[in-house]
Amino acid sequence: MRNRLQLSKLCALFIFFGLSANAQEPAAPGNLYVRPGLFGGAVLHWDSSAGVDWYRVYKSVDNSDYHKIADLRKREFLDWAVYPHLDYSYYVTGVNEHGESGPSNIENFELEGLPNPDLHALIKGKVVDDSTNLPLREAVVSVFNTNGLWVGRTHTDTGGNYRTAVDTGRYLVRAETFGYIPEWFDNAREIQDAFVVELHQDSLHHDSTFTADFGLDRLPVPPLATVTGTVDSAGGRPLPNALVVFLRPYHFLRELEELTGFLGGFENEHFYVPELGLLRGVVWAGLTDVDGHYTASLLSGQRYIAAAFKPGYWPQFFNDKRTPFDADRIFLMQDTSGIDFHLANNPEGINNLAGSVTDTSGLGVQSHVVLLRKTALGLLPVRFQMTDSLGNYEFHYLLDGIYLVKAVPIFGYAPAWYSAAECGVRNWHNADTIHVGLHVLGQDNVVDKNICVVPAFVGGFARIAGQINEGTGSKTVKSSVPLAVAPIGGVTVYAISTTTSTVTGSDVTENDGTFSIGNLPAGSYTIVVDKEGYTPISSPTVTVDVSNNYTETNGLVTVTPDQVLSVGAESRGVPTAFRLEQNYPNPFNPTTTIRFALPVQSAVSMKIYNLIGQLVVVLTSDVVIEPGVHSIQWNGTNEHGTAVGSGLYFIKMLALPVNMQDASFTQVRKMVLVR
Repeated sequence: MRNRLQLSKLCALFIFFGLSANAQEPAAPGNLYVRPGLFGGAVLHWDSSAGVDWYRVYKSVDNSDYHKIADLRKREFLDWAVYPHLDYSYYVTGVNEHGESGPSNIENFELEGLPNPDLHALIKGKVVDDSTNLPLREAVVSVFNTNGLWVGRTHTDTGGNYRTAVDTGRYLVRAETFGYIPEWFDNAREIQDAFVVELHQDSLHHDSTFTADFGLDRLPVPPLATVTGTVDSAGGRPLPNALVVFLRPYHFLRELEELTGFLGGFENEHFYVPELGLLRGVVWAGLTDVDGHYTASLLSGQRYIAAAFKPGYWPQFFNDKRTPFDADRIFLMQDTSGIDFHLANNPEGINNLAGSVTDTSGLGVQSHVVLLRKTALGLLPVRFQMTDSLGNYEFHYLLDGIYLVKAVPIFGYAPAWYSAAECGVRNWHNADTIHVGLHVLGQDNVVDKNICVVPAFVGGFARIAGQINEGTGSKTVKSSVPLAVAPIGGVTVYAISTTTSTVTGSDVTENDGTFSIGNLPAGSYTIVVDKEGYTPISSPTVTVDVSNNYTETNGLVTVTPDQVLSVGAESRGVPTAFRLEQNYPNPFNPTTTIRFALPVQSAVSMKIYNLIGQLVVVLTSDVVIEPGVHSIQWNGTNEHGTAVGSGLYFIKMLALPVNMQDASFTQVRKMVLVR
């Protein structure tokens, strides 16, 4: 509770730092009402009120104290974190630079399960702490059929009680909650030892009821460790009142969602950071002192992500990273110092990019959103943001350039890239590029770049786990045999059902290359990976069933890094005209060098075609390159890294000047490959 109050105070301090209340506080919003969402959750709506800059939503669960769950400018909010058999209450306030209004009317809400006349059985019981016999509130109770398919999930109430309706049949029941060891009924740690619950109607067709009680053992609490560091500007000047936060990694949050059933982790670990949105899994937050120092206390034995932010500066994740997926993890085993941040001023870009993450029905999906920019060094992540509850995102201060954007939903949907024509694009090669500030005079506000995501949750007790490693010239997913290679973090791993050809689960690897996809029904799955800058060579199929105790750790996927293009200036002079020179040597076997000249900064595409006009490989696509004479190599392979045969090929160059004043340039040259 102390940490919870500390977070609330810090959030209020950060948002209202330097502001004071007076008679110009806004009026309280009115006519708040709450209704069930079409696909779950609670939808809040209220009327506008005078003088409001943004609104604040408060929530109570089973008559607990109210706590803030959202700051937003819209007059509608979708709260996914509501569950059957719990009582919720909400109110909304208005906020401006002078203070916060009084509360709106209070609305109560309870999510009732829909009655199903075809269900003729009931599983109920109580979940308690095994040592104290005290009830465990909001513990997750899951019911599976004996084939491993998820049938239902519910939460315990304040008294530790639960109940869930099922059809007659044979079932396995599991209880779990954060801080305790999960358990199968009856007193079983492993699924093979679980008691099979049999439900059937008697001769008079009376409904069947079974009571399954659980006593869970608490996990030992690790000791606290201290983390210290500083936040300064890029020039070395200490930054006082900079916000520092420590978060749970995405991989851990996914496991936490499985344990608790709460989307995005615990509500008291949600924390709003300007430019980053409502972060999930924040376990500590604090402001630096006048010398830019901070001191944090965290549980030892766990991995954390650290981030720093101050208005006017670019948010930064440790160690000089732009997203939590590629941020260096801090594995805290003892008191640690030197977790420092050097914040750069916001770039001078004037461009904005906005859109939403939605499913095919148009429903907003809360997600992590990563923005990547094409550069001469490759595709690099430059920004990160959490969407609001309706799936909206917006990036500011963007430089002119070519971008890609990706969404990683917090739960229930598979990660996907932006594409104007397709939904659920899993591979970055198939993503659509977004031109920001290029080609169109005054194009500084790009909107409606909506990312469509597909559902990826069926429910089961099977799991596929592994590790992605990088070897010399290749990268492999390997889980059981340790290799003397470097692991790869930030790789999206999909489990695709071989029966339905749909994504059934996904994960993003940690810095040590590990991934774990749980909640899978028993069956066969194809493992597919996606990482910008890499191309998969194989997609193996694995099976999880009773023969391997519903757990597979021996998947193997091989991917290779895309060809390093080595685009670089060969001359300090600036050419007076665009030019694509003849490749040298020509004929060649198997590598040739292609030189080209740019009089102005341009977005350059280089593509190779065969004699009948088929695209063989894209050497570079819309990469912004500075003026000068540059070179690029082709090693006689196609987009899959496979060697192509002897014959006549064509290299096509397209250059689009960034200044939007010079005309675009296109030229084609012939090349002869002799094997």
